[in-house]
This record gives sequence, structure tokens and C-alpha cells, in this order.
Amino acid sequence: MTDRAKREMAWLLAEGSKVFDFDSALELVEESPDDAEEILRMRERHKKNAEESARLRERRRRALIEDYG
Repeated sequence: MTDRAKREMAWLLAEGSKVFDFDSALELVEESPDDAEEILRMRERHKKNAEESARLRERRRRALIEDYG
């Protein structure tokens, strides 16, 4: 993995994280790139699950409004 790729992955890990700042994320990427990739994949799955839950809640809300006004 190139230095640029490591820095980009570290930036993604640190972005919006309550756990990682850029330096600690870069340290993780350098020491364990597989773990860093897994964290990013888990974060993406969590985001997709949250979006799906929001869609389902909205469908349920609309159905209740349609049925009960």
C-alpha cells in the first residue's frame, strides 16, 4: 500500500470518528491495514442498515397515516 493510500484510508477512519484522530488512524493503518479496512466496511454496513431502517420507518409511518388518518 502506498503512503498516499495509507493517508487516504486514515483520513476516512478519522472522518467523523469519536475514537480516531488522523494520527491514531494512520498508526492503525500502518500497523494493521486489514483491521482498518474491516472498520471501514463495518461503518459502511452500519450506515446502510441505518438508511434502510429509516426507509422502513417512513413506510410504516405513511401506512399508519393512510389507514388511520
